[in-house]
Amino acid sequence: MGTTPTDDRHTTTAPATDDRFAVPLRGVGVDPETRCAHWDGPVDVVALRFGCCETYYPCDACHDAAADHEAEPWPRERFGEPAVLCGACGATLSAREYLGGDGEARSASGSRTQSGDDACPRCGAAFNPGCRQHRDRYFEASGPESGDGGNDL
Repeated sequence: MGTTPTDDRHTTTAPATDDRFAVPLRGVGVDPETRCAHWDGPVDVVALRFGCCETYYPCDACHDAAADHEAEPWPRERFGEPAVLCGACGATLSAREYLGGDGEARSASGSRTQSGDDACPRCGAAFNPGCRQHRDRYFEASGPESGDGGNDL
């Protein structure tokens, strides 16, 4: 279900990064809005920064394929730092902003967006709501046993 022509897609592995983005980004078959070979739907427009290498990837499968080390989630003590790239507008979001710690967000135009990680708080672009099912792959949980699968992130 590709949304862009295949010639707009790049695969970048360590140590190189994809020069189309303002942040260090790698992945497999990445399009200009950060969709990858693994997640290619209209709402798959985020790339997440990993704690192990400070590099953004569209998904953990891209990290596994393009990096030369084990993935480590973004550390909880750094949730105030940029950790998410919106592929639609190019904004970098803190983990806290992406995870929607304070509920409803507003887009740059002032309109209300969906709560949490379902939309970019800057441009309003829809994000994949299914991503919250595996937040622990990308963001460190609050304790060694986070219990209910991530609601405390």
